[in-house]
Amino acid sequence: MTHSDDRVASEMGRALLAIYRAGLEVKVWPDALRGRASVRLVALASARRRKACGPRSARGHGDSPLAAIYEAVQRLNERAGAVVVQLE
Repeated sequence: MTHSDDRVASEMGRALLAIYRAGLEVKVWPDALRGRASVRLVALASARRRKACGPRSARGHGDSPLAAIYEAVQRLNERAGAVVVQLE
């Protein structure tokens, strides 16, 4: 594993941990034919029972799974009108 691969993996881990702490789960669909990835963030079952308001899901598309996660988080935060998940 190269240094850049290691940095991408650690950033992916930090992003997934922040999303999980916000009560969301991540579903990733890589598209090898087009070289893109799609992501959907959905509320966990326990979070659905606790919160009735706010967005329940968001989608993102990008050149890599990490880029797609960042786009989905940005859309989720915009739809909520607040920072639901802080990645930086």
